[in-house]
Amino acid sequence: MIRDTKAFLIGLVMMISFMGIYAYMMSPSFGDGRNGLEFADDMFNSISKGSVYNVIQGEIKKVDSWQGNTIDVTLTGTDEEQAARWTAALQRVNGAEVSQAEKTVIFKGDLGALLINISEDCSYMFQNNGDALKQKYNADPREVTNRWYNISKAVVKDLDKQAKFKESIAIQQYQKKVIEPSYNYYGVDSKQVSENKGIMTFMMLFYLVYTMWYGFAIYYLCQGFGITMSKSGKKQEA
Repeated sequence: MIRDTKAFLIGLVMMISFMGIYAYMMSPSFGDGRNGLEFADDMFNSISKGSVYNVIQGEIKKVDSWQGNTIDVTLTGTDEEQAARWTAALQRVNGAEVSQAEKTVIFKGDLGALLINISEDCSYMFQNNGDALKQKYNADPREVTNRWYNISKAVVKDLDKQAKFKESIAIQQYQKKVIEPSYNYYGVDSKQVSENKGIMTFMMLFYLVYTMWYGFAIYYLCQGFGITMSKSGKKQEA
């Protein structure tokens, strides 16, 4: 039963307008068949990629400091086919000695040269230049990057056994700051916040206002039905 008609009508209008905007947001009206949520998600991913660029470049610059540091590791793949793919990739490292015995790969080479080679491939990925990796390895770009990730994990495992923790930690940091983001951001356009201040400001303000709009709609509807919250009176002792 409606107890406050005015409050009820205000709440009803606000809720109808809220649902109308929501219906529009869920429609494929934001380019390339995307709805509003997909558009916002793509925008934030692009902005995020733009901010990660400097982190990746900073980590790649550290690679030079590892040149002249030779590592000799034994890597174990899940099967001979994986080991063969690892061998083919590692043979591209300048000056490396690589051999395979069943599912075991032995790599001896310069750590800096290894990271330089991985950096080149990750840069192609981050720049969405998957064709360069297809031509280089005749494989899907994501598979190539995942291959380097698995190789680096195997290298870390063997370095830990050799107690070469300094090199191990450096590679693990490289995985997190270069290989993983290059894989995750592949196919995402890079954008800078400074170039998209207007749309970013609008999206944040819209989210704030839209959330409050829904809250006030519920508030006025409840008030219209006579559902209110009030502070209870202080209990008096007998």
